Amino acid sequence: MKDAVMRPAKPTEHLMQAWIYQEFWTTRNALLLALGISPDAGDAEEHLTPQKALLDRTIRDGIRSGSPEDWLWWGEKNGVSFHSDWWIAIMPRGPIGFDGQHFALQREEMLSDAYLQQERRLITKWARKPYWTPREAIDLSLNFDPFTTDSWRGEEPEFGDTIRERDDRLQMLERAVEAGDISEKASPKDYVRWLDKCGYIISKAWRRAVEAESKNHEKVDVDKFTALTGENAQLRRELAKQIAKGIEQEDMAQQLAALGEENENLRKRVLELTQETQKLGQRTPKSKSEDGEPEVITKLRKRIKLLSGKPANHNEVSAITRRVGLLEIALLAAAVDGHSYNPRVGKSPVPKQIADKTAELGQPMAAITVRAYLQESSAAHVEPHVWTEMYP
Repeated sequence: MKDAVMRPAKPTEHLMQAWIYQEFWTTRNALLLALGISPDAGDAEEHLTPQKALLDRTIRDGIRSGSPEDWLWWGEKNGVSFHSDWWIAIMPRGPIGFDGQHFALQREEMLSDAYLQQERRLITKWARKPYWTPREAIDLSLNFDPFTTDSWRGEEPEFGDTIRERDDRLQMLERAVEAGDISEKASPKDYVRWLDKCGYIISKAWRRAVEAESKNHEKVDVDKFTALTGENAQLRRELAKQIAKGIEQEDMAQQLAALGEENENLRKRVLELTQETQKLGQRTPKSKSEDGEPEVITKLRKRIKLLSGKPANHNEVSAITRRVGLLEIALLAAAVDGHSYNPRVGKSPVPKQIADKTAELGQPMAAITVRAYLQESSAAHVEPHVWTEMYP
């Protein structure tokens, strides 16, 4: 039993204008656009949750970015069809007349077994021909056996939208021949490239058969590298945060233990002072607080409360957070200026050098702790290109 087919979401004109002219879309953005959601929307991630399995599988298959045209076909094959408005806006990449609407409204048929079987039969018969004529090229681009009405639907009558599209393409090609853009008898590769250049829909099967790559795929490798680089940087930042979080928790446990010990010592000191005061009878008005307790004891009690308590309010927490952030930047800047620290160096000696200095100051820290703080500060406060410019 098949799941209910989800009707394509109609996009707003503003959304289409923002995205149809971009050369490449990422997997996340393409899926959101198919759903009619702007990738910049605040609730975008909520809309992705039901599609998480599809998103993860697509990325796992190595598909991280592609041209808008590629994503239209991807959506059609994966049950998240784009609305016809996307097809009409994206597919006509040149002055190709009726072609955009023709295939935008009949794209399901182009994915049928009958259509693909007809295409494979024509490739076997025509891909190795030394040359094609204009009429042969146009008929093949529409998946017809040239000079016949033999289509994937069976016998096709000489009227209707498909015939209208055939006449429109033939007129375009005749003008191109007259203008010298292509010769009347050209190789299959040249004809496929011309059709692709004009924006007509040419399948990957035909491109492979005649060894002609689409102009839409010229930058795919570069874009995939860019996407992988960004993904790698994100994973590094997340890893650094996890490492720092683990070390921070360990340090907090150590600090809590130290504070607990200090707290206990202070309590003992308060008890000792109280006993000594009672013995000596040295309670004077000047040394007493309002409740009659010696000021030294009052101060110690305040110290205990300070060590045991949490920040009083949100502003205090924000102030502490800002202070920690500034201290991280200062540590990183000192490491760069004094030790030429570079986070891209795997086994940098800088963390150990700084750790050694902390020991000399009587406040020893482990080198791994220093390394984690430096890496976290680098990921959180410095853009990757800054390190590339600083250490080319």
